[in-house]
Amino acid sequence: MYKSIINFFAIGVIALSWQACSGIDYDGEYSKEGDFEGNNQVYFALKNTSDTLYNYSFGTAPTSVTRDTVAVTVKLAGVKKSTAQHFKVVVDPSSSAQAGVHYEALNSDQIIPADSLSATFPVVLLRQNLSSTQNDNIRLVLRLEATNDLGVRFPNMTKRIITFDNVLEKPYWWDYPIMKAMGLPDYTPAKYRMLLSYYDSDPSLIVNAIRNPRQQTQLYRNIQKVKAYFLANPE
Repeated sequence: MYKSIINFFAIGVIALSWQACSGIDYDGEYSKEGDFEGNNQVYFALKNTSDTLYNYSFGTAPTSVTRDTVAVTVKLAGVKKSTAQHFKVVVDPSSSAQAGVHYEALNSDQIIPADSLSATFPVVLLRQNLSSTQNDNIRLVLRLEATNDLGVRFPNMTKRIITFDNVLEKPYWWDYPIMKAMGLPDYTPAKYRMLLSYYDSDPSLIVNAIRNPRQQTQLYRNIQKVKAYFLANPE
């Protein structure tokens, strides 16, 4: 008898808990059967809610590179539809970046394609008017706004900030003893850029060469090329 009372009490608690939870889980957007009944919404695809900032630098790119594209992804909160759904992207007034000067003007009308749960649109950054000697802290702040098709979801994920510059900063390894032993001269951006040219303008490849004894002979040769060039052509 005692065991039966305990079981009955447990079932009652579970039932009450389920009812309370269902009132929270399904209120407004989901039916009791679990079908989504709310309005579709969009948000920026971020790894976490604090990851709104994206930093980009033209610094390590060859000087022939005058523009580059950042892909920005937006996700759908809701259900797929058989037709395209329009959402709006605007440049926030807090931006210091200027259209046509620092980036190509954006089309504010973007779409989630039919039968899709996400969309990616390009943001083209321009190098020409960026200083190569100082970081001007250029910021492009993008914000999602609601449309007739789509609302916006998660307040912390409706803004995306892109900062960019053209400064080639001195890498941490430039003054390593091994680099000085190989004859690496005092740092200037021009010397670093020349050294990068032997490594597809990828700083990580130089780091790999420093760490890998098998690549150090070629690293030494490349450093000697940089040294010889600037001895013959002083800055």
